Amino acid sequence: MARRRSRTPAQPDQPIRLTLLGGWELHANGEGVAMSSNGQRLLAFLALRGRTQRDYVAGVLWPESDDQSALANLRTTLWRVRQRIQGAVISAQHEIELAPLVSLDVDGLVAAGRYLVHQDSTDSPGDCAEIGRDLAGHEPLLPGWYDDWVLTERERLQQLQVHALEVAAERLVQSRHLASALEIAQAATQVEPFRETAHCAVVKVLLQQANPAQAVRHYQRYERLLDQELGIEPSNHLRDLVRPVLARARG
Repeated sequence: MARRRSRTPAQPDQPIRLTLLGGWELHANGEGVAMSSNGQRLLAFLALRGRTQRDYVAGVLWPESDDQSALANLRTTLWRVRQRIQGAVISAQHEIELAPLVSLDVDGLVAAGRYLVHQDSTDSPGDCAEIGRDLAGHEPLLPGWYDDWVLTERERLQQLQVHALEVAAERLVQSRHLASALEIAQAATQVEPFRETAHCAVVKVLLQQANPAQAVRHYQRYERLLDQELGIEPSNHLRDLVRPVLARARG
């Protein structure tokens, strides 16, 4: 009777999926693959940075070690990753990268964001709204990870995400799809609660909808948030949006 082949390590021809949004997960051929913390960090770094010099990877992932020790840690981690999943990493003498067969959920977020930013303004408002909702539904990058390089990449992705949502909201306003525009603009404020341009988008949509009281309430909530958390005030630009409403109320 033939022996059953082990599923570990995963073989190079198996589809590999690396998830970084909402938490780190690795699947090969539909099954989860366990990985050490160093292995997780290595795969995540390569997923976000692409092809990179070996010594740079070692220095970033093991910043408290000297150069030789960091490179030794990298070699050990690479060996252990290959024991768990073959074919996921391509390494040359001086460079290292993920293999093309590894699919990344981050790529979907980036593609959606770039599409909304660069799409033609005449494209279907329905498509714009649908992609915006999908983009808004993405979870944060590697929550609970606080490495400097993770924080940098998280910020980069959030900036792309919220900018794309603002652009989508503006285009939906232009096409008079105000309900969808409000939904997308509010999603942008959830991604970046302190970003004023996102709150401006919400206020503008509410005013376009002839909902001045809601526009003022949203402005006042944001004003309180800034005061309580940062000790600053909204800009004149945002105040100018609601000033006529407040003037009529006082009059």
